[in-house]
Amino acid sequence: MTTREPPRERSAYAEFQTLQTRWSDNDQFGHIYNATYFELFDEAMNLSLIRRGFLDLAKDGPIQVVVENGCKYFSEVSYPDRIEIGVVLSQMGTSSFRLDMGMFRNGEPRESARSHFIMVTVDNATRRPMPTPEAQRQALATLMLPPA
Repeated sequence: MTTREPPRERSAYAEFQTLQTRWSDNDQFGHIYNATYFELFDEAMNLSLIRRGFLDLAKDGPIQVVVENGCKYFSEVSYPDRIEIGVVLSQMGTSSFRLDMGMFRNGEPRESARSHFIMVTVDNATRRPMPTPEAQRQALATLMLPPA
């Protein structure tokens, strides 16, 4: 096995979305069920994208679809934890991009979990990949961190 990357700190993310865990998020072991992490990460990602003009279903333009995601767990999260999910654009291609997200519980400095979502821009009618429009690229760029 390879060496596992340690949890990241808050400075690894460009913006944060605050969410509240729910009683129903807990599993029989008293912590958040693994599939629920994906729901929470998806919610934070969508809030960040909506803020930038994405996910407007009334428009005819291109849409983004998830083609890959994953999650690493570092420490337990459970109800009634208040979580902040950091979002950062980590890669940008011609028609795809990768968002990394870190889940921080109750103000902790290091993430409890980390997820990534890779999205591909597709034509809304044909569902075929297409280049991400320049306006969307510029909006996504606001989720990048300045070079170190």
